[in-house]
Amino acid sequence: MFKKCIFFITTAIILFLALVNCSKTENTEPKRIAIIGAMDSEIANLKNMLEDVEEIKIAGITYYKGKLHGKDVVLLKSGVGKVNAAVATTIAIERFNVEKIIFTGVAGSGNPNYNIADIVISKNLIEHDFDTSDIDGDDITVLVEGYNDNYYPADEELIQLAKTSAEKVITNSKVYVDTIATGDQFVGNNEKVKQIYNKFKAGAIEMEGASVAHAALMYNIPFVVIRSLSDKADSDAEVDYPKFVIQASDNSAKIVAEMIDNMN
Repeated sequence: MFKKCIFFITTAIILFLALVNCSKTENTEPKRIAIIGAMDSEIANLKNMLEDVEEIKIAGITYYKGKLHGKDVVLLKSGVGKVNAAVATTIAIERFNVEKIIFTGVAGSGNPNYNIADIVISKNLIEHDFDTSDIDGDDITVLVEGYNDNYYPADEELIQLAKTSAEKVITNSKVYVDTIATGDQFVGNNEKVKQIYNKFKAGAIEMEGASVAHAALMYNIPFVVIRSLSDKADSDAEVDYPKFVIQASDNSAKIVAEMIDNMN
């Protein structure tokens, strides 16, 4: 009887250890750079540059694994809005062994002195539509543990690389490193732009960047957001956006390609 008990206990321990080892299976993916855009137009040029492409579809999102200038990357269109961007970023991190994140695309100008086709690189990002003041008063509900406020800082090395790359390939527009404000709304109202700028001092206003930053910080992944201004986020935005979105997307793609080419 005693021997039988020992046998069953030993077998149970072996099975338990086997299950633990299975749950700790190493990620065999190479380290990759995630390149994310919200719309097809924001990733189209980069997709054409990829080599050795493999398409993997998860949760309705197509992830393009491949090489860009010899670097292992995963390129994806997240879809518009904060939830889509956060989900897409989280899947990329979990599934594709991501070590750096570049979010690229277009935005509206927040700063009245910035012009269409100018480039805004994220110093930090803020979710401008997150507001608990009615219950918390002046106290801040911090969204990411380990940070004192909800301005999400981008990686300094990636900021500098993005800046030097942008200044090299974009010669007819200005390049700024500034705060980017994110919210689940297309801002095309002069008063709303002024409100966001006065409160957050944001150089660009868009719909995904801060949620990508939020997810990246939770995983401790370096990131940067690069936005080419397609409109002034004012009452003319509805007219300006379709006219300049292709040019702005092309500019963003050029910057990302240059970054990858010069990345260690």
